[in-house]
Amino acid sequence: MSTTSLYDGTWRSVISRLSAVCDLEATAREFKAFERRGKVADAVSLLRLILMYSVGQLSLRATAAAACGTIATLSDKAVEGRLRKSGDWLEHLLQALLRTRAGAGAPLGGLALIDSSVIKPPGAGGQWRVHARYDPARGGFADLRLTPARTAEATALTRLGAGQTVITDRGYARVRNIEAVLEAGSHVLTRIGWRSLALLDASGRPFDLFARLPRGMAAVDHVVHLKGLTQPLRLVVQRLPQEKMARAMQRARRKSERNCSTLDPRTEQAAGYLMLLTSLSAAAAPPARVAEMYRARWQVELSFKRLKTLGGIDRLPSADPRLARTWLLAHLIVAVLNDELAGQIIDSPPSAKSSPDVNDLAVASLADGTMHLAACHHAHPSPP
Repeated sequence: MSTTSLYDGTWRSVISRLSAVCDLEATAREFKAFERRGKVADAVSLLRLILMYSVGQLSLRATAAAACGTIATLSDKAVEGRLRKSGDWLEHLLQALLRTRAGAGAPLGGLALIDSSVIKPPGAGGQWRVHARYDPARGGFADLRLTPARTAEATALTRLGAGQTVITDRGYARVRNIEAVLEAGSHVLTRIGWRSLALLDASGRPFDLFARLPRGMAAVDHVVHLKGLTQPLRLVVQRLPQEKMARAMQRARRKSERNCSTLDPRTEQAAGYLMLLTSLSAAAAPPARVAEMYRARWQVELSFKRLKTLGGIDRLPSADPRLARTWLLAHLIVAVLNDELAGQIIDSPPSAKSSPDVNDLAVASLADGTMHLAACHHAHPSPP
């Protein structure tokens, strides 16, 4: 299959889906991505340019060459100028697409995994952070947000629904993040470090964590309080198996050596334990169940890894912030569409009586295109 046909299949699939969620022409003009007719005649043509540069992983010069004869005769600088103005529009398209996905939140009582990942551009450009809420029941991202990397991890940066159990890692162990989840009507389950939060006992005195660490392999459960939070929480602590404990302590020592700092003995000791804070009741989730639920976090981490290793989202070609933002948002849009395709495959078992409709074929061609665009780029390298 030729490079051109792969591009055609992919951009038609993206446009077919995005056209179903919003008016491309109207929104492109609203967000100043497309202001007047010129060589690039419409919003669809602009999306094709964006897709060639981002998912196709072509240089600006190669994008201009690919556009010649199919979209318009453009210089690399002309392509760059149009792409740099498209970030706000793509952000709108991404959020519109996410809002239309069936069941904006996880099912009642379901899990919602929140995490973020940093993406570094080449050279000394500013870094980016992708904030995500992952729905393990559907096997895909339920929400995505792109910000500069200096924006701290926060549960409020993703849409929070009611009736979920929101699972986060130590980076989210802050009172404001826990409070945001509880105010949304969901339960929280977060890993903490020994000094992440100022834990209090029922009388308001500091909670002596190290005096209450389990000595055996059975998890222990304590009621604790946080300053500024009226609702009591449960602290579940489980000792790691001996081999994992040794590796965790060794990592703590190595980190201290790299930082040329003196290792606090409490840090080394705490490294051998899994410490979880949750608002779930003991009846709904005994200690062993809490630890089991937290281990579902590997799914969102694996999804970020797929975005980088298979989707190539960490191979940013430019440090220019406006150009990089367009490139990253286009990748996130395609990632959501690929999640939708995966969901369709899971929800639609083969049937001799059924035949695919046009929309199913459009999304299927998206997967075919995105899997091969990078290979085509390597087979047909950009001109020098």
